This record gives sequence, structure tokens and C-alpha cells, in this order.
Amino acid sequence: MIRIGIIGKTNTGKTTFFNAATLLTAEVAPYPFTTKAPNIGTAHVSQPCVCREFGVKDNPRNSVCINGWRFAPIVLIDLPGLIKGAWMGKGLGNQFLSVASQSDGLIHLVDASGSIDEDGNLVEPGYGDPVSDYYEIE
Repeated sequence: MIRIGIIGKTNTGKTTFFNAATLLTAEVAPYPFTTKAPNIGTAHVSQPCVCREFGVKDNPRNSVCINGWRFAPIVLIDLPGLIKGAWMGKGLGNQFLSVASQSDGLIHLVDASGSIDEDGNLVEPGYGDPVSDYYEIE
């Protein structure tokens, strides 16, 4: 099964996205480093099924077909938030890097409202710099 890691600075909504996609209830709080260990759950990617397009009956082995929609499971990994200097071990950086390297792909969540400072603390919208946040993680 495909493993997708959810990355980004601390407090950007990674766990909220994870909970919505997996229907789980991992802890969410308005302070840095709520997630101290990866949360792992299963989500489903949907797409039109071939049975609808070609008018045939199918029996998928790696997914399920419901009313003409194919639902393929993927593993989502909610990784601890990053801060500047994570690659040097600052924050939970080392833990993040080992788990991220085991993922098949990554989703990078960025707080576009600019409500997080460089240390991951909540600030007034517009005070933070989403573009810098993006490049810090890259």
C-alpha cells in the first residue's frame, strides 16, 4: 500500500487534515509540537470505476467499487511539525526525517494565512511568511 507523509511546520493543520482524511481523532491543540510521534491511518482515494465507464462488472483486488466509484486505500502518516533548523536536530527534526524517508510521497501543508512565526507559535494573520515557511521545509 502506498505511504504518504504529511509534512510542514508545526501548527499548520497537518493533524486536522489527517483526522479529516482518515476519520481518526488524533490530538489537535493550538501550541507547537502537539504531535510528538507520527500518527498513522488509512484514507481512501476515489476515482470513477471502470465498471461505469465500460459497463462491465469488475472485482478489484486492491480497492473497492461502490456505485461506480473506486476507493483505493493509502496509508497517511501525520509527521511531527518542523521548525527552522530541523535538519540539525532542532525540535523533533531527527524523528521526522527518519519517518519521512520511509514514505512513498509527501504532502506539504503550508499555512497560507501567515498565522505562524518561525518557531511555530500562533501569531496574528499576516505576521508569518508562508513563502519562507515553504522554502524552509524544502
